[in-house]
Amino acid sequence: MSLGRIALVTAGMAAGIFVGYAIKSEKLRPAAVSTVKAGLVAKDWTATQYSNLKEDVKSLARKARSSMKKSSDEIEETQEVGA
Repeated sequence: MSLGRIALVTAGMAAGIFVGYAIKSEKLRPAAVSTVKAGLVAKDWTATQYSNLKEDVKSLARKARSSMKKSSDEIEETQEVGA
C-alpha cells in the first residue's frame, strides 16, 4: 500500500471517529453540522465551476474545429485556383 493511500485511510478513520463522537456529543454536534454544511457548499460550488468550465472547453473546441474547417476550405480554394 502506498504512503498516499495509508494517509487517506488514516484521515478517513480519524474523520469517522470524529463524526462518531460528534453525533453522540451535544458539544461537538454544532461543529459537525457546520463542517458538513461547509462541505456541501464546497461540493455545490465545485460542481458548478466544473460545469461552467466544461461548457467553456466545449465552446472553444467548436470554435477551433470551425476555424480548422475554414482554413482547410481556404487552402483547397487556393489550390484549385492555382491549378
